[in-house]
Amino acid sequence: MKILAMETSTLLGGVAVIQDGKVVAEESSQRQKSHTEIISPFVERTLETAGLRLEDIDVFAVGQGPGSFTGIRVAANAGKTYAYSFNKPMVTIDSLMLLAQQARESKLPVLAIMNAYKNMVYLGMFDCSGDEPVYLKGPAAIPVRELSQHIDRDVTVVGDGWETYHEYFPEELKLKMHLNSAFPNEPLAKTLGLMAEKRAQLGQTLDWKSFIPLYIRASEAEETKKGILISPLK
Repeated sequence: MKILAMETSTLLGGVAVIQDGKVVAEESSQRQKSHTEIISPFVERTLETAGLRLEDIDVFAVGQGPGSFTGIRVAANAGKTYAYSFNKPMVTIDSLMLLAQQARESKLPVLAIMNAYKNMVYLGMFDCSGDEPVYLKGPAAIPVRELSQHIDRDVTVVGDGWETYHEYFPEELKLKMHLNSAFPNEPLAKTLGLMAEKRAQLGQTLDWKSFIPLYIRASEAEETKKGILISPLK
């Protein structure tokens, strides 16, 4: 099975080609503002490296979010366009689950926290003991000052939420949060592709019209219009 995976929900945008359970090509960029510009060249280069054409792809995989509203739409629009044009199915997986999947070797529950800006984080807590991470809490967007209310056990932490806000976490919360530098802090396109292939083999696909981004929060423009202010850190 041949999968083209596109993940652009965070600062790290990437494209990967998966073929029969192996990553055969991958491209990534750490510049979120350029995701719109790089998605097409990345698709072209990864397909060339893999020796494939778009029409050869069996399933188009797209990161669902949460994350950057603009970023989510970059991969979503590309994936929907390809799926429509070539009459192929899609698989979508959310960013928090991808982060948890990348930390599956953890012996503890995995807490994925992503910077949601305005002193908030996107949160997902997972049991990673099975074939695929399972939500224990979330997905949700919560103020940083309320994070301790959601963590009642020791966890392995992944995601850029730690780096962004850990200095504001209470000491008793930090004692429950364990880091492992081997686990990536951004959802990767290759992780998306490998998970998508397994789902597709189980028939867990959707058509392009059924794709729904996981925004969780309203956009910044909508929140500003509603008068939603930045949440205090303490």
